[in-house]
This record gives sequence, C-alpha cells and structure tokens, in this order.
Amino acid sequence: MGGGCQCVKMLPCFALVQIILALAWANTTDLCEKMCTCTEVEGVLHIDCERRGISDMQHYSAPTSRFSQLFLQSNALTKLFPNEFANFYSAITLQLEYNGLHDIIPGAFLGLQLVKRLHINNNKIKAFRRHTFLGLDDMEYLQADFNLLRDIDPGAFRDLNELEVLILNDNLITSLPADLFHSVPINHLDLRGNRLKTLPYEGILELIPGVAEILLEDNPWDCTCDLLPLKEWLEHISYSALIGRVVCEAPMRLQGNDLNETSEYDLCPWKIDNDLSLVVPPAQGASGLPPTPAIQHPRSPTSTSVHTGVSKPRGNWQQRIRPSANAVVPNGSSSPHLLAGCPTACSCLINSPESGLEVNCRGRKLESIADLQPKPLKAQELFLSQNNIGIIRKTHFLDYSSLTLLDLGNNAIKLIENNTFHNLTDVRWLYLDNNNLEILIPDMFVGLQNTEYLNLEFNLIQLILPGTFDWMPNLRELFLHNNLLKSLPVDVFSSVSLSKLSLHTNYFMYLPVTGVLDQLTSVVQIDLHGNPWDCSCNIIAFKQWVERMGTDVVVSELKCASPEEFWDRDFKSISNELMCPELYAKIHVTFSSSGNITISAETGTHVNPYLETSRVSISVLVPGLLLVFVTSAFTVVGMLVFILRNRKRSRKRDTNSSASEINSLQTVCDSYWHNGPYHAEGPHRVYDCVTHSLSD
Repeated sequence: MGGGCQCVKMLPCFALVQIILALAWANTTDLCEKMCTCTEVEGVLHIDCERRGISDMQHYSAPTSRFSQLFLQSNALTKLFPNEFANFYSAITLQLEYNGLHDIIPGAFLGLQLVKRLHINNNKIKAFRRHTFLGLDDMEYLQADFNLLRDIDPGAFRDLNELEVLILNDNLITSLPADLFHSVPINHLDLRGNRLKTLPYEGILELIPGVAEILLEDNPWDCTCDLLPLKEWLEHISYSALIGRVVCEAPMRLQGNDLNETSEYDLCPWKIDNDLSLVVPPAQGASGLPPTPAIQHPRSPTSTSVHTGVSKPRGNWQQRIRPSANAVVPNGSSSPHLLAGCPTACSCLINSPESGLEVNCRGRKLESIADLQPKPLKAQELFLSQNNIGIIRKTHFLDYSSLTLLDLGNNAIKLIENNTFHNLTDVRWLYLDNNNLEILIPDMFVGLQNTEYLNLEFNLIQLILPGTFDWMPNLRELFLHNNLLKSLPVDVFSSVSLSKLSLHTNYFMYLPVTGVLDQLTSVVQIDLHGNPWDCSCNIIAFKQWVERMGTDVVVSELKCASPEEFWDRDFKSISNELMCPELYAKIHVTFSSSGNITISAETGTHVNPYLETSRVSISVLVPGLLLVFVTSAFTVVGMLVFILRNRKRSRKRDTNSSASEINSLQTVCDSYWHNGPYHAEGPHRVYDCVTHSLSD
C-alpha cells in the first residue's frame, strides 16, 4: 500500500519531466524541415547537413520514428558540450569530419546509445579523456585519423565493449597507455603515420590477440631490445592477420630495415653475447658519405638485410646516416689533447685524423646545451639526440665553429632563437627531427651556407615563412614529412637546388606549380604520399607536373581524399576531364568561306567520335587565342597609325589646296579691282570676295 502511495506521489514528477522534455523539444528546430536534406534509404533516414554553418546541435532535432544517419561534415562544430546530441537518440551513424573540432567535453555523446559508427577524422582533437566516449556503449567503428591526437587516457575506451575497428592513423601518438584495450574486442587497428617507437606486449599487444588487421607503417620504430616483443608477436599472428610493414628508423645501422627481416641478434646483440665488441666499419667511400654500418657476428648466419619491397625504405632517402657514435676506436688512434676537452656527461672518440673529434651525448638527460662542460671546442660531430632540450639559445654554439655534423633530433625543442647557427658555417648535416617546432623562419638558419642535409621530419611545423631556406644555398636534401603543413610560400625553393625532397604525411590538398614546384629544377626524388589530395580543378596543374616528372622522380602513389567519388584512388589514374569537366569542355573550331574563325563550346559529357578530331586541348587553345589576340592588337594599332597618317597627309593637301585657291582667287579679285571702275566700294567688294571664298 505504501509502495502504491509512493508511486502515486511520484506521478507528478514524471509528468513534470514529460512537460520539460516537451518544452525542450518545442524549442528545437527540425533539421529536416529547414536546414538539411533528408532522404529515406532502405528504412534509414539520411540527414545530410554538410556545409550548413552549424555551430551547435542542442537547438536542433530530428525525426525519431526511424533510425537515422547524421552527416555533419564541414560545419563549425569546434567544441562539443555535454548532451550536445540529446535530441538525436535514433541516430546510428554520426559523421563530424572537417569541423575544426578541437575539444570533446565528457558527456557530449550521451543519448547516442544506438550509434554504431562515429567519424571524427580530419579535425584538431588533441586528447581522448576518460569519459570522452561516454554514452556510445554500442559503438563498433571509430575513425579518428588526421587529428592532432597525442594524449590518450588509459580508460578512454573502457566502456566501448563493442568496438572492433579503431582508426588512429596520422596523429601525433608517441605511445599507447597500458590497458588501453582492456575489454575492447579490437580486430582492426590502424596506427600508421604516428610517432611510435615501440609497442609493449604487456598491457597492449596481449590484450588484442584476435586482431585481424594491424597497420604500423610510417612510425619511427626504434629497433632495439625493446622491439623484440613486437617482432615475436607479429610473427605469431602473421598467418592469420594482415600486417603493415614495420621499418626501422633507429639505430642508424638498421635504418630502413624491415623488422620481419631483421634478426634478434641485430635488434639486441648483447642478449646473444654480452662480451661482443662492435667495431665501426671502414670509413667513407668515394662519395664522401659514410656507408651504412653492417654489423656481423661470427655466429650470425647472415648480415643485416634491407627490405626492397613496394614501400621505399627510408634508408634510400637518407644518404647521410648518423654514425653510430658508440664504436670503439681501433688501433689506439685517439688523440689525448683532443679527448681532454670531452664533456663529463658524454663520451668522445676519434675515428680517424681526418674525421676529427666525435662527441656522443645521446640519451644523457641533458636539458640545455649549456650543460656541456667542458666545451668540446674541437668537435666536428656532436650528437645531442634523445635528450630533454627544449630551447636553443643563440649563445649555445658560439664556440663550436669546427662542427660539420650536428644532431639535435629526438628532443623537445620548441624554440630556436634567431641567428643561433650563425657561427656554424661548416655544418653540412643538421638533424632537427622528432621535436616540437611549429614555425620555420629565415633567421633560424642564418650561417648555414654550407649545409647540404636538413632533417625536420616528425615536428609540429604548420608554417614556413618566405625566404626560410635562402641562407642555405647548398641545401640538397630536405625532409619535412610527418608535419602539419597545408601550404608552401611562393619562391620557397628559389635559392636552393634540391635533389631530394620529402613532404609526405602532411595536410596538402594540392601544391602550386608556379613559384613552388617549378623551382625544383634539380630534383631527382620527391615523396608526396599520405596527403589529403583534393582531386578537383585546383589540382590539374599539379597533376600534369607529376606526370611530367614520372615515377622515377615522384616515388609514391598520390591518392585522392576528396571528392568522395575519387577517394583512395591514385590521381594519376583519373583523367583531367573527369576531375574538372568544366575546364575540359569540347571546343569546336569552324572556318567559314570568308576566312573568319568561329569557336563554340559544349559542356556535355558525350563525345561524338567524328568531332573528337576537332577537339582542342586547353593547353593548346589558350596560347593560340593569346597569339590571335596579340596579332589582332598589332593589326589594329597598325591600321590606326596608317589612318592617322593618311588623315594628316590629307589635311596637309587640303591646306595646300586651299591656300592655292585663295591665292588664285586673290589674283582674280585683285585683277578685277585694278581693271574695274574705281569707286569707294571697290576694296570692300574684293574683301567680300576673299571672305566668301574662305567660308566656302
């Protein structure tokens, strides 16, 4: 009885809730009535709201009588707040690409318990928090590629017990937290184009034993002992899963090697023989560049092999490789007076009298170059990678004028003061990869007039100012891949003669030919894959440039990201007419009997085989029309000059003729005056005669 009374007491509360919900619904706008295009396909309502300028969803609603797919690409949903989609609980698909979305407040997806697929790719999301995906209990497919994702909370996917497909490629992920996939049945995992150096077995790989596809290309894998678990795990699942290639980025002796074809001994020599002493191979070859060290062990059946599959090994790109900086100096060739200046935190050696002092400060937890004491004043090669250096001051390299190689990779460098390198005029190889640089400016590289190799891959570079490389006239190899570039300034390469250029895995939709690509007159290899190419009219000139260069120069496939009809197709396989039909209309030229030319255009897609012979390419038509225009202009000018001259001559003849007639008339009148009767009006009559003749 008491329960019944309690229920009766609660009835007004339920009624109040219903009233509130009804009022909230009344204050929303039905997307299908005013904003978007709604069509029903096989019982599912497609709500197309692409490019409608929508900045929030709390004031909109949609029909709830049937399942719906909500398409919100290219709007202004830059931040999602709690209960953002509370009025869309019938949605089963939600697409939010290209919104500039940078923050998702936990609770934003509450109410979307039916959603199976979520697309938040091509935005600016930097982190997944503990409850970012709260409410998406039935989600099976999450696409979050091409964001700025760096931080993932260990519990970000904790409640996604149905998640099978996870696409995280082309982000800034350096590591995955332990237990990230706890209770998550992942069978497809895409981690390409991130900054992963290793994947541990415990807490990561052991939780995805049933994965059917795992893609790992374009990460800076550190092929050391830490990568042994990944190698063994991949070998264990290789027969049942599709696996992307794992190519070694470090150490330098294994750079470009496929992990599959690298032995355990190569990855971890000390594990096989702790007493092994490694010796650096003989020095430089005829080209002046040191060869890739090849480490062999007496008990190792084969030396390290380089994979030569479809994907181009990074070793083919980087001719100059970082020396090992860990080798024992043979034959006691060290020079005591040089080694005496070795910093206490580093190790120093001399490979040969010609190569000079090599200072190895890798992985010493240095936070500033000023911490190097004493300063290695005679150093020729300085290795400072894998430290914690954040800022490079312009005073740091004042005493390092003898350097020819400087390695600052794998730090946390976000600022390089202007004129920092002005004293390093002999540096030929400069490594700034795997840092946090966001902008490149000309004053950053002052003094590097002899630099031939510059590595800036795996930074956060979004902007390159005009004239940035003007101080580096000898630059031959430039690596800018895996950054955040969307465009290049005009004349960016006007002062350099690059032979190798890497721009892959950025955000280029097209590249201009005039002022950018046409300056690459000496390029022999350029890598451009992994960019979201927009295969529409804007890309035609770029496509034609690529085709002229050929596959020997442009070493990778260039796949379209838009429009949807061309998605994931190599744009070299798509005709210009399909990409931009409005520019490639049929042009018909007709010659009349009078010699006049009549030009007509049709925009239809059907081509008459007979008329195809009179079809004029735009590249031929434009110069032809320009020539006709210039010729016509010169003809008109010539005719004007001819007419003006004739008029001038005619006027001159008329003037002379008039003067002659006046003189003749004057003679007649004078004769009349002299011979006629003399009276007072005679002169007036002569004057009248002259006046009348002039007026005539």
